[in-house]
Amino acid sequence: MPAELPVDAVLADLVDALTANGAAVLIGPPGSGKTTRAPPALLDAGLANDGRIILLQPRRVAARLAARRMAFERGGSVGGEVGYRIRFENRTSAATRIEVLTEGLLTRQMQSDPFLEGVGLVILDEFHERSLHADLALALIKEIQREARPDLLVLVMSATLDPTGLVAFFDGCCPVVRVEGRHYSVDIENLPHTDER
Repeated sequence: MPAELPVDAVLADLVDALTANGAAVLIGPPGSGKTTRAPPALLDAGLANDGRIILLQPRRVAARLAARRMAFERGGSVGGEVGYRIRFENRTSAATRIEVLTEGLLTRQMQSDPFLEGVGLVILDEFHERSLHADLALALIKEIQREARPDLLVLVMSATLDPTGLVAFFDGCCPVVRVEGRHYSVDIENLPHTDER
């Protein structure tokens, strides 16, 4: 069993927030486990509605690493229950339930699949980095929720984002779940200076 991370303490609150509102914001410091613990927990809670969870990452390396870590923690391999798609590389299968992909791929996918059929939840990670693709994806997802798929859930995750604008964007129906960070004591020790010229 993996070590407990700070996000584990709020996962039940996150499930409740998404179930009740269809959208939520998860704020937590780096290293709190947002990226690798929230998607599997939400899948286990049934929030994918027998479909998939899409986790958007701003960078290809982050997409690969997140998929590898989640697959490892769940005792599987990449391409099974957890997979990823990035430009020129697809490590998914029919069994994939959590699909990590870069932001540009989702906007491209939505051109041919405008209602995201078979997707129960979209998670936008590192949203504080803001990009055209992430902003467009969020706007399109909100439109899909309103016009065709009220069952489609959306979660925005960030380490540093002020959630006020997002809450307003979702007309106030977007709870903010906060992860408390851990503090570690640091001892500073200075080595004696040696004059080696």
